[in-house]
Amino acid sequence: MRLSRVLLIAAAFTSAAHTFTRAAELDLSTATILDLQKAYDAGLTSEKVVEVYLKRIAAYDQAGPKLNAILTLHPKALELARALDAERKAKGPRSLMHGVPVLVKDNYDTFDLATTGGAKALAGTVPFRDAFTIARLRAAGAIILAKTNLDEFARGATGTSSLGGQVLNPYNLEKIPGGSSGGSGAGVTALFGWVGLGTETGSSIRNPSTKANLVGFAPSEGLVSRAGIIPISITYDRAGPMARSVTDAAITMSIMAGTDASDLFSYKGLGKTPSDNYLSSLKKDGLKGARIGVVRELFGTEDADKPAVELIEAAIKKLKDAGAVVIDPLPVGANLWDLVRETNYGNAENRVALEAYFASRGPQFPIKTIPDLVKGGVIGRLQKRYDEEQSAAEPTGNAEYIAKLEGRFVLQKFVHELMDRWQVDVLVYPHETKPVRTIADAVPNKGETPTPPNDARSRVAGNGNRISTASGMPAMTVPAGFNTDGVPVGLEILARLYDEPTLIKVAYAYEQANPQRKLPATTPLLGIEKITY
Repeated sequence: MRLSRVLLIAAAFTSAAHTFTRAAELDLSTATILDLQKAYDAGLTSEKVVEVYLKRIAAYDQAGPKLNAILTLHPKALELARALDAERKAKGPRSLMHGVPVLVKDNYDTFDLATTGGAKALAGTVPFRDAFTIARLRAAGAIILAKTNLDEFARGATGTSSLGGQVLNPYNLEKIPGGSSGGSGAGVTALFGWVGLGTETGSSIRNPSTKANLVGFAPSEGLVSRAGIIPISITYDRAGPMARSVTDAAITMSIMAGTDASDLFSYKGLGKTPSDNYLSSLKKDGLKGARIGVVRELFGTEDADKPAVELIEAAIKKLKDAGAVVIDPLPVGANLWDLVRETNYGNAENRVALEAYFASRGPQFPIKTIPDLVKGGVIGRLQKRYDEEQSAAEPTGNAEYIAKLEGRFVLQKFVHELMDRWQVDVLVYPHETKPVRTIADAVPNKGETPTPPNDARSRVAGNGNRISTASGMPAMTVPAGFNTDGVPVGLEILARLYDEPTLIKVAYAYEQANPQRKLPATTPLLGIEKITY
């Protein structure tokens, strides 16, 4: 569908867009997709935008701080941009994503670029078709600008792979960028692309988004197909956008979402995406009358948590000041951390999911089994994990596995009933309040033998909250400020299953009331980011 109807809708919600500094200037560091489309309509070309991003990648990923966020640049990015510019001129834009440069985590299949999961074993292997989400984005006119570095096969939280090495955090080069979508996080915040794609099985969209001062959008289970994405879990895997604004995350999500016969989980989301690209949810006054529950059980309480908790307290005050009815604390009546810990898929799904993916790459794909993968070359820390998963019991008839999945449904039901009981629209809590570990602490031997968090650290509130992970309910992290080490802190917002419109409405209104986006000092403006046309 061409964009005429969508643009009419967008015009009706002009409050969602930022105003230009000048009538003929676009600032890539502050503009949204809505601003970009207006600039394109007025004569700016996507070729010019891609040129700016390529120059910033050369300056800061390949030189300067050498963030190491990019694995592969698309060799025909400028050619693709020129073709889309010509099409726009002749026929008009395809969608709000027409001409938008996207950074893609390198576990999404792309028919024209290698998909490696960051593993040396898969170096140079190019799929014969796109992942479902990539195909939708291309059809909408998006430009696949680059594939990003990640924790190898998305198994980790430090941004380390055998093929790509260590991603650096642009806000503090000594700290981990979060993972597993660390390259997409670092790349988007450093202005290497307009939006990024992440995946998560634990919190690998929201965790690196928080540490990169971005909006991380983990959708309801089944809203977005996982077909064509290197898997970890059949039930827990999710895919979603990482962006510099709620507006951009919402628009990108509206394109990614869709029902797909190759991922039957996606039938759960059938009919759950609005036809207006979520634009009607982008209301500056969206907090007026909203009922919000503060889950104090998910706050860290140690001295080390205090600086981040203070930022979250300030964010909650902004919610109140903007007209929200805040129930603080929300009486939970149970230990959510215990419930989350008891809800897990274990090792039962990993081998069958990964080997099904290998088969989907076709008969010429060199890897058929996990032993093939290990033999071909993976980062050292994965070898033991894959050995354990290779010997794990099959899911079918596995009583322990079935009990864990039933626990997930119990948690999901419990959270919904809790929200219904107190008549709240969303729950809020910090995504993480523990200080971010240094690369030297987390990855002492270049990724081969990372030091895991100790038991006390990994089991207390404030260290990577995973209630959304365990329940499959949609969540979004939105910037809340910067910790004493310069690394960003994020407020996490959780909504009911398939209530993405309410989630977006609350997150957008909070973002407008408490803007906390800031370009990292390590990747300053080059003087080319404000484009005149």
